[in-house]
Amino acid sequence: MHPEAERLFALEEALRTEAERVLRESGLGDMLARAGYEAAGSYALRTMTWRHLDFHRPETVPDWEGHWELGDRLARSPWCWRIECLDNHRMANGQPSLYWGLRLADPAIPELVEREGPDVWKIDLLSMSPEDFRAGRARRERWMAVMTEERRAAVLLIKDAVCRLPEYRRELTSVHIYEAVLEHGIGDLEGFRRWWSATQSEEAGL
Repeated sequence: MHPEAERLFALEEALRTEAERVLRESGLGDMLARAGYEAAGSYALRTMTWRHLDFHRPETVPDWEGHWELGDRLARSPWCWRIECLDNHRMANGQPSLYWGLRLADPAIPELVEREGPDVWKIDLLSMSPEDFRAGRARRERWMAVMTEERRAAVLLIKDAVCRLPEYRRELTSVHIYEAVLEHGIGDLEGFRRWWSATQSEEAGL
C-alpha cells in the first residue's frame, strides 16, 4: 500500500469524527434525517479528505413550501452562518433538483467564520427526482461493494493530490476519481492522470 495511506486514513477518521460531532451538536443531523435526506459522497464512502458533506433526498415534484421551510430552519441555526439556494428546475441545462448550500462553524469559535478557512464545514443538500436518487444510490452501493482498503487508499491519495487544482469541482470531480479507481482499476496518481487525459481526449473526439 502507498506510504501515504496511513496518514490519509488517519485524516479521514479525524474528519469523520468531527463531522459526526458537528451534525450532532448543531442538530443538523436530526433535522436532515427528519427531512428525508441520506448521506452521499465521501461521507457515505468513507473517503473524506476535507470538511465537506453531501446529503441527497428524493422528491417527486418540487415542494416549494417544504423547501423554504427547511431553509428557514437551517438559517436559524447558530452554526449556519452562510446559506444559498439554487433552483435547478429554472436553469436551462440544470438537473431537476433543489439545492441548499451551507457553511457551518462552531458558534463558540467566531474566528472560524471571520477567516472562512478550511476549518469551516461545507454542506450540500440536494433534492432530486426519485429516478436520479435511485440511480445515485445504486451507483454508490456498487462502489461500496468493491471498496477494499487498498482502493480506498488510492481514492484518498488521488483526491488529496488533485483537490487544489483549478479544474477540480469544475471539469474534474470526485465522481471521476471513484470511476477511475472502482470501475477501471486505477491504483495511483500517475495512472489517474493518464486515465483522465484519455477520457478528456475521448470526450473531445480526439
